[in-house]
Amino acid sequence: MVRVFTAGGIIIDNVVAADGRVGRDAMGGNAVYSAAGARLWLDEVGVVGRIPANYPLELLRRLSAHGIDISGIVTVDEEVREAEWFLYRADGSRADHLHAPIDAPGLPLHGDRLSAKECRTLEAHLRAMPATWSDFASFRRRSPVRIEDVPVRWSSARGVHLAANQPASQRAMAEALFARGLFVTADPGPNAQAIAEGGLSSFLAAVTAFLPSEKELAVLAPGLDPASGLASLRRQGAGTVVVKLGADGAMVASGAGHTDAVAVPAFPTAAVDPTGAGDAFCGGFLAGLVLTGDPRAAVCLGTVSASFAVEDFGPFHLLGTARHSAAERLSLLIGTLSPDLRSHLLPILNRIIIT
Repeated sequence: MVRVFTAGGIIIDNVVAADGRVGRDAMGGNAVYSAAGARLWLDEVGVVGRIPANYPLELLRRLSAHGIDISGIVTVDEEVREAEWFLYRADGSRADHLHAPIDAPGLPLHGDRLSAKECRTLEAHLRAMPATWSDFASFRRRSPVRIEDVPVRWSSARGVHLAANQPASQRAMAEALFARGLFVTADPGPNAQAIAEGGLSSFLAAVTAFLPSEKELAVLAPGLDPASGLASLRRQGAGTVVVKLGADGAMVASGAGHTDAVAVPAFPTAAVDPTGAGDAFCGGFLAGLVLTGDPRAAVCLGTVSASFAVEDFGPFHLLGTARHSAAERLSLLIGTLSPDLRSHLLPILNRIIIT
């Protein structure tokens, strides 16, 4: 039985970390990372997504071996010939929307370490690549995840995270699954403006919790600081809204009798690859909602999921993390919170911490 599932992209990532370390040919995608974030806390996690016919089967087998139900993954009769590249800079920014043929010669290999000059040269080389529209982003636009992709036998699931998807499809999935009584969390991703133009209030009414990044919140509530932006979305109908602030943690506002936004810091750890951290947070948050029903407790679980996600390339470090290690880190995180928030959360999270 699948208890929660995630829906969105399943891709291949190539990453150059801020220190020049290279991670090649890693399983990626917002559906995968959010499933891994939920799996840290819950068994019976599924993933829904669409993959091209030439997607590596070994990566799917590894995902299944780590406890993720992959029966919601649909194979489309189309091939993708280009993989994604993400290049992180020392200032924390990221060069993305970069693609190169999967088998292109002359590109750095997994485990290489590039100098700053070599990183700049690689970025220029990738930007000069001609567009072929055979990349994962184009594939996802042509083959968005749909409600019909959710296996019928998952009908007893309690929650779903809808990662960024084609906006109309994401909205349709939210409305259908929310009507079934699931906890529905949604991340607008780069489609924040399109979601707003399609009717933000109606979208917010179809989700339990809305989880934009700071950049996306600025699109939805321009000119406002995070706390004021959350308040603006609450006035437009959001039940619970969380803004992901990267290294500064997260902030949550909800309708559970709490009038002010509550900030939770990030858990300090040695970050290797930030790719997927926000998605892992969303998966952990969903697990927290299902386990506790408390949005502030859920933010803490999401924070811990994100902290493990950044410690290595790809999702398998997070998927291989023991649950007792997560509980230990959760306990440490709670110890950094304000006394009032800590006293509220400890009775709720005590069972998880003891486990």
